[in-house]
Amino acid sequence: MATGRDPRFFYDTIADRFEGLDHPHDIARRLEIVFDELLEDAALAGRRVLDAGCGYGAFSRMAAGRGAHVVSADIAENLVRRARASAGGRGVVADACALPFRDASFEMVISSEMVEHVERPVDAIGELARVLEPGGLLVLTTPSRPWQGVVRLASRLRLRPFHGLENFLRWSELDAACAASGLHVLRHVGFHAWPFQLGLARLSSAVDRRFGDRAWARLMINQGVLARKPR
Repeated sequence: MATGRDPRFFYDTIADRFEGLDHPHDIARRLEIVFDELLEDAALAGRRVLDAGCGYGAFSRMAAGRGAHVVSADIAENLVRRARASAGGRGVVADACALPFRDASFEMVISSEMVEHVERPVDAIGELARVLEPGGLLVLTTPSRPWQGVVRLASRLRLRPFHGLENFLRWSELDAACAASGLHVLRHVGFHAWPFQLGLARLSSAVDRRFGDRAWARLMINQGVLARKPR
């Protein structure tokens, strides 16, 4: 697979050091949001789960550890290899906007911080919904659009080593994309009330839990959705 300077394949170029670049609080909080909060009432054991945009496999590993049959998918071949080594299961190199799976292939789809890294995030959400079986759950996290300018400025100032695609969605756009894909949003929460690089991780998580379901959540840096595909 060609990479070169194509921004879609940026993460493939840093696959060997991506895990070390991930901020410990950010990845820990996203794992909590997905598995302990949004999916707190959902059993994973025995379920067919797609980790879309698997990265180095943190979410695949957690899902597998809870008994799921996981398929790790990413456009970055080197990351798929790492995810498989970390979580076991099946790995598939794939573009999220054109997934190589049949309709209704999975009982659950997990996607954390992936849709903002494609050219058409709404199309990617449509694909995630397509491969989800009726009655299945999608759990997705992604940054919120009001913070895109700040994040891009940090990249231009070389404060973060990122040179890939970034297309953040507004809170309302994520809701609309789920609805357009036939999904019913069960929960929509915000998290990271301030940049995690500033520290105060315990306080930040407490603020998330207290205010993540309220109107202020729309101003938080990240958002998470739990949605169901109707039967």
